[in-house]
Amino acid sequence: MLSIFSLFSLDNVGHSRDYKLALEKGQSYLSEQFHRDDKNILPLLQQRSHFIDEILITTWKDYCLDKVECCLIAIGGYGRHTLHPYSDIDLLLLVDDTLSAEPPEALSSFLTTLWDTGLDIGYSVRTISECIQCAKNDTTIATTLLETRLLCGDTALYQALQQQISITDIWDTASFYQKKYLEQQQRHRKHNETANNLEPNIKESPGGLRDLHIINWISQRYYGVKDFSGLYQKGFLTQSEYRALIDAQDFLWRIRFALHLIAGRKQEVLTIEFQRQIATLFNYQDDDSHLAVEYFMKEYYLCALQVQQLNILLLQLFKEECLFLANPTAVKTINCRFQLRDNYIETINASIFAFYPSAMLELFLIIQQHPEIKGIRASTIRQLHAHKHLIDHRFRHDIKHNRLFMALLHQPHQFRLMNQLGILGAYLPAFGKIVGQMQHDLFHAYTVDEHTLFLVANLHRFSSPAHQKEFPLCSQIFDQIPKPELLYLAGLFHDIAKGRGGDHSRLGVVDATHFCQQHRLSQFDTNTVTFLVRHHLTMSSIAQREDISDPIVIKRFGQIVGSMDNLNYLYLLTVADIRATNRNLWNAWRDSLLQQLYQATYHWLTQLAKREETSQQRALSYQQQALTKLKKDGWPEESITALWQSYDTDYFIRHSIQDIYRQTGQRLRYPHNDTIISIQTLEDDKTLDLFILTKDKPYLFAIITHALEALQLNLLNAKINVTSQKDLLCTMIVNGPDQSHQQITTAISQAIQADNYQLTTPDIYISKKMTLFKNKPVITFQRQQRYTYLTIYTHDRPGLVSTIAKLFVQLAVHIITAKLTTLINQVEDVFFITNAHYEPLSKQQENEVEKHLHIELDKVDI
Repeated sequence: MLSIFSLFSLDNVGHSRDYKLALEKGQSYLSEQFHRDDKNILPLLQQRSHFIDEILITTWKDYCLDKVECCLIAIGGYGRHTLHPYSDIDLLLLVDDTLSAEPPEALSSFLTTLWDTGLDIGYSVRTISECIQCAKNDTTIATTLLETRLLCGDTALYQALQQQISITDIWDTASFYQKKYLEQQQRHRKHNETANNLEPNIKESPGGLRDLHIINWISQRYYGVKDFSGLYQKGFLTQSEYRALIDAQDFLWRIRFALHLIAGRKQEVLTIEFQRQIATLFNYQDDDSHLAVEYFMKEYYLCALQVQQLNILLLQLFKEECLFLANPTAVKTINCRFQLRDNYIETINASIFAFYPSAMLELFLIIQQHPEIKGIRASTIRQLHAHKHLIDHRFRHDIKHNRLFMALLHQPHQFRLMNQLGILGAYLPAFGKIVGQMQHDLFHAYTVDEHTLFLVANLHRFSSPAHQKEFPLCSQIFDQIPKPELLYLAGLFHDIAKGRGGDHSRLGVVDATHFCQQHRLSQFDTNTVTFLVRHHLTMSSIAQREDISDPIVIKRFGQIVGSMDNLNYLYLLTVADIRATNRNLWNAWRDSLLQQLYQATYHWLTQLAKREETSQQRALSYQQQALTKLKKDGWPEESITALWQSYDTDYFIRHSIQDIYRQTGQRLRYPHNDTIISIQTLEDDKTLDLFILTKDKPYLFAIITHALEALQLNLLNAKINVTSQKDLLCTMIVNGPDQSHQQITTAISQAIQADNYQLTTPDIYISKKMTLFKNKPVITFQRQQRYTYLTIYTHDRPGLVSTIAKLFVQLAVHIITAKLTTLINQVEDVFFITNAHYEPLSKQQENEVEKHLHIELDKVDI
């Protein structure tokens, strides 16, 4: 194979421009080699390291630094000979004590030349004593001193450092282990404790390269070996573990190398756009069921999962070697199969799982029942891996095993560990299929299995007194459900059919039914689970898209739910599902919508007299209840009813009693104000409730939304009413960047009062990431009794709502209510609209609106 060093003659160069050109050619050569054969990655990393060696050594000689009592040492990834195209080049300039006070000028010139070449150099200048002292104070520095390589300079000085490191008790093994383990825990927390993020960090995420590095660092400190082969030769790794570590390391290296080359810079985050490019580079192919990028990312997630499994196993082994052997403790017997040693559970003997395969489930049930258990002993983890194949069709249909699994469902906080160790997917093959299954969009932040485990964890939090203040209604409802295990089971199965094509809710019902029958659940319980799987999206869909102030909508949803138990189960599942999908998805407004729908359906189910209540009857009821509250505040009934005479019934139907009370109170306090702007902050401190009263005029709603857009506030909901006196009453829910109430009030007021407000179209910038999801706008109409229900699915963009509102005015379309949902890059906007006569649109009018909307929305070519 052609060596990179044969491309250049570095003996004759002496200027930074020459080195820069050499680096560019070397990078091109490595790129060509990688594209020709991306499988054989280690030689490329070593060639990159050796090439940088040549440049540094030649430059060192140019400045005659060999004659100075100092040496140049490679550390970090460079010290390991695994240098990626744009990785930092970390160096230690080790100097003699006599040079520490005033390093020679040649050393400064040497560093300047390196910077001029464009190399990303990170360096420190220290004496041996400074190295030792810094290492004592910081395990990160102690770690770098484990991975050093002499490049050039005073060999005796380097050897003296090595000797000091080996004889100096910088960090005892136990303390070093504990410190590095703590660093890993903190790093994992930064990445949500999961490798299965939508855009993982290839280096720092759980299951990334750092999880492999920590194994190497601890093994160097304890065993004095430099790599995995040394651990294998010491008998610390089995052959299959060694092979798995090498394969995982190579795969992660390939991805990181490709990331650097494609980005043209140091890039560690595997973003959506790079995922697609690497999938193409690695020759993954689309097919009828999945995209190439989904196949690539599934392989990545499975690789990360295996790294996590090995990391758990090997760090546990290190812990037992480093910490436990020196401090043996008494063994506590649990039963004839398991015992506790240092509060870590282990099998009584290595054959337990072979003779009693059921013990593989029993193990997690015991951990669940004994909170003092800290984890599983390494030998037992190895036995699990070795016997996992025994969880087969016969195992899954054994009544004893079925009962054990159902017992686990009563307190399912071990599912994550079961998934990490491969037991959950072995017992539930359908779940095994979604492990590492990504959903290639910007909406779902996690893989399907990770999302499911987060959902189940959310459900479990609802049962915990510690989270009662965080989820007061959920905690209250959870206490009322008869069988929590059915809710957990529905959570496990709600997305289990994702990635198969078709309606995953309906397909999931088939899997859930099979499980329930296999585990001998009653028909009633089976119906409960399958109802929840089938309708797990129904409640959120109705709350976010439909008019939940309409008794017809509540009646329809109540008929779907059928019972209070089903409503309680479904509400809890819906909240847990949304919160587990994307951290940015849940907010006070979405919480409020679901609570409103829950309460309205609760009343429909429990108060038979209200089941046939008309919209007019509801309006009158709300009016009377608001009137009572206002009179208690001292407002005369005549003043209130006089104000309400100009309101239509629709206002009282679509506003809550609290909104009617608050907004009427504002008008009564400021009877002579033509414009009133009132703002309330909702519970999450990020969502605002706006009430605006002003004289109606053309384009007014478009003007208000345009002013909000200029403040980068997102409109989530709007209710618009125009009184018989031509007053516009507008209730809005917004969220976005922190803005003071005064800033918002001033911006809206100025926009309303402007004589000639310009509804300018903002510059539309679509990020590169957004261009990866090219979908044409989808526009649908649904005619209702009092209005037309218009849904628009399209890409988000600045000024979208005000642009649509402006278009509606031009087409003589009235907005009654707007419900707006932004899902990262996609919007789902629902408008309840009428024609100029406040009637539903005719088919001809629908066609006209659709035509003009497409003209406007298609202007953005992404």
